[in-house]
Amino acid sequence: MGKWELTMNPVQEWGEEFEDGAIYGITLRREPVPSSPNPGAEGPCCAFVQYRTCKVRRLKAATLDLLVNQILNPENQEQDYSRIFLSTYRTFISTSKLIELLFHRDNAASDLDNSECYNSPLLAFVQTWLDEYSEDFRDSPLHPALRLLLDHLRISSAVHHNMRSQPNFSSLAGQTEALLKTFQNEEADKDVSSADEEQDEEASGDEDSGCENSPDQGGFMEFSAAAIAGQLTRMDSALFVKVVPYQCLGCVWSQRDKKENMSPTIRATIVQFNAVTNRVIMSLLCQPTDANFSPTSSNGPQTSPGQRARIIEKWIRVAQDCRRLKNFSSLKAILSALQSNAVYRLRKTWAAVNRDSMATFGNLWETFPDENCVLTNRELLLEDGGAAAVNNISPKISKRCPIPRQMSASSGVVPYLGTYLTVLTMLDTALLDTVEGGLINFEKRRREFDVLSQIRVLQMSCSQYNLPHHSRISAWLRGSKLLTDLESYDLSRQLEPPVDLCSPTSWRHRTLTKKLSSLLTVSDGSKKVPADQISVSSAGSSGSEMEDLSCPNSTCSIGLQHKRSVSMTSLPLYNRQVDDSCIVRVSVELGQSNGNMYKSILLTSQDKTAHVIQRALEKHHLELMDWQDFTLTQLISTERELLIPDKANVFYAMSTTANFDFVLRQYPKGQKKPLRATCSLGRNTK
Repeated sequence: MGKWELTMNPVQEWGEEFEDGAIYGITLRREPVPSSPNPGAEGPCCAFVQYRTCKVRRLKAATLDLLVNQILNPENQEQDYSRIFLSTYRTFISTSKLIELLFHRDNAASDLDNSECYNSPLLAFVQTWLDEYSEDFRDSPLHPALRLLLDHLRISSAVHHNMRSQPNFSSLAGQTEALLKTFQNEEADKDVSSADEEQDEEASGDEDSGCENSPDQGGFMEFSAAAIAGQLTRMDSALFVKVVPYQCLGCVWSQRDKKENMSPTIRATIVQFNAVTNRVIMSLLCQPTDANFSPTSSNGPQTSPGQRARIIEKWIRVAQDCRRLKNFSSLKAILSALQSNAVYRLRKTWAAVNRDSMATFGNLWETFPDENCVLTNRELLLEDGGAAAVNNISPKISKRCPIPRQMSASSGVVPYLGTYLTVLTMLDTALLDTVEGGLINFEKRRREFDVLSQIRVLQMSCSQYNLPHHSRISAWLRGSKLLTDLESYDLSRQLEPPVDLCSPTSWRHRTLTKKLSSLLTVSDGSKKVPADQISVSSAGSSGSEMEDLSCPNSTCSIGLQHKRSVSMTSLPLYNRQVDDSCIVRVSVELGQSNGNMYKSILLTSQDKTAHVIQRALEKHHLELMDWQDFTLTQLISTERELLIPDKANVFYAMSTTANFDFVLRQYPKGQKKPLRATCSLGRNTK
């Protein structure tokens, strides 16, 4: 009995308790009973460890008033409640309104307090807010929320002028005023730097166009792989530390295309990711020796397959060094570029790549974190001496994201941000914002906070990088414009013409698949602005800031298979069927081809083909079209497809070994849709 008690799980979920306007989750924690300080008072059972069971309540869902009241509740049993709230509150209340509610509650509590010196529970909360979440108050040019907070702090400071403890309203008012001046100074410096950049752009003119003035490939081959990886890591880490975790939330990221530009720090990392991918592709396809060469020219100087193979080998070494530096962002970008259709189709080039480089390339793919699970990513990021600033991490964050003690503190980690964006979008899709009775689903925010905490920990680790700046490499990396997928594909065909001609649009089925961008368009069908209303085309690295982090379609990988994590199995996932549900991506072919525009939908084990087609048409804003005019086909590979029968259960009819990518195809007008009773597997797409 004693042994069983010692080995049982010390934390057990017990159930829920319902109160007016709130739902509490009940957890039973088994804790050891402290031994008696007097050894002589102990009886014959002193050799045994005694335990007691404690009941802990956590707020799972509540009204807005109760959520705010919980912040000021001294009996709140959840230590991380304030940080969970601060990380996610803007999904259901504005900063200014929260300030008003907090001070209204605090003033009411102060009026009821008869003690000589009022000890406000609001002080610690505001202190944490200013220290760790100051970006909440950045709202150029006037920063109204910050000014509102400053006004309230000054008023409270005048009322409670006899406060001696720290922090107090007076000290927080001073800290708030200093933060306001910091924001104003940063904006002034930014205006100056922006003016300088405009002058530089005017001086440089429009010299760069496609491949015409692409930096010399000879320079790339002269740079060491370690130096290139170091410069990439320096640039990536500088952008990653500026990422505002709140902007990674699915409900925020899904509105990234709005005029308000709600995710500028995320957008900056995307631009950098696409630039690296494009730089890799251009180094293989563009011929800079001829100043008159352009992406549309049909007769330019060409490198030999052997020369291009040496460039691929060099990029593989750069990727290997990025892996050594724990720069998973550029590592992903390089691997994605090498797997893009324009590069992957160069069979003669790949045939000339040596075996060791191919083995390294395969290993880098196989060991790259799976996109479905942040925990898998985290375990990989932090292994083999990967570092985080252990001594500088907040105890609260450290508790939420424990870091192995054996890790060195001499290097940092730059994650592939797409992994975290994907998981947060999955959470936003799978979990409702409100539950029965209109209560705010705070349990959803708690799970989002777990992911955001990991981002914050990794941002702290980036401060450990100490990499030299290579100005020539930096200029080379920035010295080109982005090619579209079509331009890249045309260049690739010029280098190695296809053996048999394809239809003009067939290449689009094999272009670089934007897994992240499509995964970030999932929606739960709620009345809020859904993520999938913002469409991202997979046609091109055109240089537009609307491009999303891209990663290759695993169906075109060179004999590589990606591991799938089974963590987070309570959520529907892309490319994995979990608990009778999964997330699939659906595009529509309507004759005009502008890239594969995917929409993600939640598929359950009850969904028939007709229902899936109807939902996909709605997601693509084609609800006025008749679903009976379309077929549903799963894209198994570049050469094989699976036609889903009209009356089939899609969840069971689909192939689970391929990507969960589907396409709706419309039958030509006047042609009757044939009846089908079986699946057709093996259709050639060429």
